[in-house]
Amino acid sequence: MIPLTVLEKIIDAFGVAPRIEAMLPIGVRRRQLRVRTLLAGMMLTQADHRPAHLTRVRDALTTLPEPDQVRLGVIEDWKTGPHQLTYRQAERTFGLVADALAKDHPDGLPSGRLQRICDDLLEASVPGGIQGRQQVASGGLDGHGVLLPAPAGQGRGLRRPRGVLGPPQEQPAR
Repeated sequence: MIPLTVLEKIIDAFGVAPRIEAMLPIGVRRRQLRVRTLLAGMMLTQADHRPAHLTRVRDALTTLPEPDQVRLGVIEDWKTGPHQLTYRQAERTFGLVADALAKDHPDGLPSGRLQRICDDLLEASVPGGIQGRQQVASGGLDGHGVLLPAPAGQGRGLRRPRGVLGPPQEQPAR
């Protein structure tokens, strides 16, 4: 599993959470679940190979160690005492984010805002800039976010499927 601190660095690298927060409507009361925490929960869920259900996102957040829950706002002090994040609160924040990043007229493609957010998160998840992206393209990341070396024989040219872009190119001799 990828450590929470690594996921938080990915979220913070391009200022994704504050940009989304700025798109959300301002209510009378402050939301307990901040966008940064929601994104962290979504990433924790995927990193742990859980189904991408909102209940699993809440579960991922509520099973963190208590100091992390307090720091991320999963547990907050209310008038009646400590209050842990509810599914309803997670659902509300997720709905606001989804509405803010959606297109006015859906056409099957993501909105420009959503595409930029996804691109920034992906870019931030690859260590080492261009060099890291090239290594990830050839090797990948392990379960802890560490770059893996490229498999042997990766330098050969790849053939295109027939019919997509015309006949395949010649492959070099092995």
